[in-house]
Amino acid sequence: MPVLHCSIICTHTVDSSPAPLYNSDMFEIKDLQQLIKIADCGTISRAAEELYISQPALSRSMQKLESELGVQLFTRAKNRVELNDNGTFFVQTAREIVAACEEGISRLRTFDRERNTFAIGACAPAPLWKLVSDLSRALSDRRVSTEIKDTEELLRGLGCDAYKLIITNSPVAVEGVICRKYFTERLLLCLPAEHRLAAKKKVTFDDIDGITMLLYDGIGVWRGVRDKIPHTRFIVQNEFDDFSDLVRQSSLPSFATDVMYSPQTHGGRVVVPVEDEGAAQTFYICAKDDYKNFVRRALAAEGEN
Repeated sequence: MPVLHCSIICTHTVDSSPAPLYNSDMFEIKDLQQLIKIADCGTISRAAEELYISQPALSRSMQKLESELGVQLFTRAKNRVELNDNGTFFVQTAREIVAACEEGISRLRTFDRERNTFAIGACAPAPLWKLVSDLSRALSDRRVSTEIKDTEELLRGLGCDAYKLIITNSPVAVEGVICRKYFTERLLLCLPAEHRLAAKKKVTFDDIDGITMLLYDGIGVWRGVRDKIPHTRFIVQNEFDDFSDLVRQSSLPSFATDVMYSPQTHGGRVVVPVEDEGAAQTFYICAKDDYKNFVRRALAAEGEN
């Protein structure tokens, strides 16, 4: 979700002159999302783990939120920090605010797509980028929007015309929808030359499990790979440019694929194929019959590559 600024002015009346009750005129939706995560997890340390941020950073965010609200949300003891009655009460309000913002964003995007854009949804980034590239000439006079969603959301969007084309990682059999195999993407492990795995011709998930890695968060269906290496610690980046900078400057391994790898992005690292169950994804282009010509053009471009 994009970071939003939510301005909520709470006032009371003194001589008919409203005044704000807290120190700042806005807070970020991510602060409310973090507060909700703390409530759901029960502790700040557990919430920090699930949010992939440090515990001190999360604590500072909550102190900032308390300052902006002008109300203490936590009871702080020597070795324990927990929500107080104010915090428990405000969590429900935070849920309502976040839900309302998410709904508003969804409705706005749907409205905009229906009016002005050629919308494409996919379950992973590489096929999405490739499809836009393959169709660049056909879409040169159109505004194109792209999103990464799970398959269920993509199918709902295709059904209500929120998307013109979608890419899934399994065949779709729906009346009135054309579905064609696009290509198969294979996972790679990118390593500094001195890493102990760099000399291997191939690796498995067992080889990788337990090392510390960099990870781009927007990987869609590839996120399931994390379940195959439960002992691996990930340093997650939400922005692809930030991820690419870290890959070039860090000595930590990272994932790529045979579609996404480039020496510029990955710093000329050693690339080792991952050969194991779940290390390849086959993607399919789906569209309603009205847009079947775009599917044909994408497949023709794939055949030329």
